[in-house]
Amino acid sequence: MKTNKRKVGVSELAEGMTLAETIFDIDGKTLFSEGLKLNKKRIDRIFLLNAKTIFIEEIPKRTEKKANDDFVKNKIEEVKSLNKERVLNEARVEASKVVENIIEQVMDARSIKSEKITKIVEKIIGIVLQDDKVVLNLANLSSIDDYIFSHSVNVCVLSLITGIFLGFNHQKLLMLGSGALIHDIGKMLVPVSILNKPDKLTEEEYKIIQQHTVYGHKILRDTMKFSDEVATIALSHHERVDGKGYPNQLSKNEISKFSKIVGITDVFDAITSKRVSCDKISYYKGVEYLLKNANTQFDGDIVKKFITIIGYYPIGLYVQLNTGDIGMVITKNKLCPVVKVTIDSNGNKLRNHYEIDINRNPSISIVDINLEEYQAKQRLLN
Repeated sequence: MKTNKRKVGVSELAEGMTLAETIFDIDGKTLFSEGLKLNKKRIDRIFLLNAKTIFIEEIPKRTEKKANDDFVKNKIEEVKSLNKERVLNEARVEASKVVENIIEQVMDARSIKSEKITKIVEKIIGIVLQDDKVVLNLANLSSIDDYIFSHSVNVCVLSLITGIFLGFNHQKLLMLGSGALIHDIGKMLVPVSILNKPDKLTEEEYKIIQQHTVYGHKILRDTMKFSDEVATIALSHHERVDGKGYPNQLSKNEISKFSKIVGITDVFDAITSKRVSCDKISYYKGVEYLLKNANTQFDGDIVKKFITIIGYYPIGLYVQLNTGDIGMVITKNKLCPVVKVTIDSNGNKLRNHYEIDINRNPSISIVDINLEEYQAKQRLLN
């Protein structure tokens, strides 16, 4: 059905309107594509551009009722999403309090029961299974002020999402989430002067802080009576596949999959969060760090899966679509970038490249990334 377009003032924009022309940001990159429906968040973004007018689609009168029905349906879905965000936020705060309580018990040498951890992880698993996209949007909330607690919860959430996409059953998710939530519990036995030192650690101080993995393993195994699989997460989340991690310099298959996952989510959340010792970097920079160190520090297959889950794709990264086509990311739209397709699903190189805007084609998704090509390109640049 043919539609007309109408110029309206930005102040007249309303939720449910459909863009008739693509809107670009101040850098000339696609912000919102033609055909996209407006919601409050998108309207707010348009206001920030200081644009005076934009073009929207003119809805023929005979379809006004359907448009209104769609608007109501969208509002209902929006409310459902907000409820999920509220439930997750409450769970995150509750989880942080559980971790804080356990830390207090460790410091006072009191007996600690694992049931508190298991119960809150069960709750988080339920929320993640309902809507992993809502969880990802909230992966770095500032509602939990203390870095130690927020980091613990973030690592738990990101690890659980990764485990789900790797096909873990409920029991494995429970073990992974429990170990991830208190993977750093041993740091409570490291002197605060070392733990919060803003300057570079001395060699002796670094050796002391490395012991937090041993302390944590002992607490999880001997005090909290967790299984070896869970306790090993605390012990081995700083081991690296090239054998240069700690405390036991394990490599490749010597490191459990649980520990490999938490090793990745721990580093990613740490470098993209504000800490005492250094400023945070963007999620895109965090992804670039994982890509650069895949198959040396981190398991390459898990890194690829993690990146396709969180949906931050650096420009220039080659990806495979669920259609089988292969192309290069040319925009930084989270989860929905524009991809320039260069190879078709039969493996043929295309003479005439074409672009796919995933934001406008929801049936198309990224299923894999070309890690080797990215690393080769980076070596040439360096």
